[in-house]
Amino acid sequence: MKNKLLNFRHTREVAQKVKMKELAKIGACPFCPKYLKPYHDNPIEKTGQYWVVTKNDYPYPGTNHHYLIIHRKHIEHLKEISKPALAELADHLKWLSKKYKLPAGGLTIRFGNSDYTGASVAHLHAHLLVGGIIKSKNKTKILNFPIGYQK
Repeated sequence: MKNKLLNFRHTREVAQKVKMKELAKIGACPFCPKYLKPYHDNPIEKTGQYWVVTKNDYPYPGTNHHYLIIHRKHIEHLKEISKPALAELADHLKWLSKKYKLPAGGLTIRFGNSDYTGASVAHLHAHLLVGGIIKSKNKTKILNFPIGYQK
């Protein structure tokens, strides 16, 4: 069963919601190739057979780096991904790590019903996030990335 394409409850920025409303009017997915370039502000940094890599237009507060790795075909669930696509995802992650000399990071893949995941778009994609380092236990905030809701 297909999920709702866009989840407005999970938008964080006014500009993000405005773009999503434009796309909703035409029934378009912002992560599908036809709409990604015209509606995404950051350039595509790398294109593979299965994935594209770009910076997130709306990075989470406190990130030094926030990349999206977006499946080029509109699929919504991990069970739809092929082994070659998984291998290419790993290659893109290695490429990002080397290119930007990432000292560490966190990886999350959003799939399935966005009511569970906190995603704003029901299109299989990964987030690679790098925050800062602890400078003072009293003054440093933890980087928060929603991946769902508590029971």
